[in-house]
Amino acid sequence: MDLLRVVVGAGISVLLSYSLPWARRTWWRAALVALAFGLYALAPLLPGWGPALLLVACPAIAVALARLARGDENAQTSPTLFNDRPGLVLWPLGALAGVCLLGALVHDASGTVALAARLFGDDRLFVVVAGFVLATFIGGEVVTHLLRPFTKVLDEEEGAQMRSLRGAGAVIGWLERSLIYAFVLAGRPEGAALVVAVKALARFPDLRAHQKGFAEYFMIGSLSSLGVAAFVGFAALTIMS
Repeated sequence: MDLLRVVVGAGISVLLSYSLPWARRTWWRAALVALAFGLYALAPLLPGWGPALLLVACPAIAVALARLARGDENAQTSPTLFNDRPGLVLWPLGALAGVCLLGALVHDASGTVALAARLFGDDRLFVVVAGFVLATFIGGEVVTHLLRPFTKVLDEEEGAQMRSLRGAGAVIGWLERSLIYAFVLAGRPEGAALVVAVKALARFPDLRAHQKGFAEYFMIGSLSSLGVAAFVGFAALTIMS
């Protein structure tokens, strides 16, 4: 399992900032996200020199990849809230986490530290969390790159009719893949059909209004998103079994 933490943990640490539109906007956000996940993945292996070296290298590589993604016009865009007023989300979440942590430390500092150590060192929990991040966020970039050859053509043909809320597509994709991943992990893969059905129902007016090209584009995006999330979910189940 140590090898899994090193390979998967380092890989996600490098790619996560690249896959999060909000994180890749500035170098320090990209580095912070990479460092945070790298610490979670590699903490049980520290203070070995190998994991420590990876912990330094991953943020540097993540910053370079984030800079590359900023020049990609087809990359996923952030929801408007994260562009205009990110503090409205981040500060309340940070305050809640800080208050909870402070309360736990005041109540039982040694127990809280012991619990944190167990959570960081729990390999099954790591597989679940890594799979969630991989399926939900990094999987979004996989879908984006699969759709790339068709995006420009579709924009030229139907761009005026296909305007949508900024970043809504990314959020829908995150929700879709996280739900599919959760269903597979819970042993209920048939639940993925419900997720796809709801998405298709919401898109039905667009599918009727637009030409065949949009229907094909929608099918490629939906099936690739389903495939990525299901594959990661079944892989996580296999590793934990």
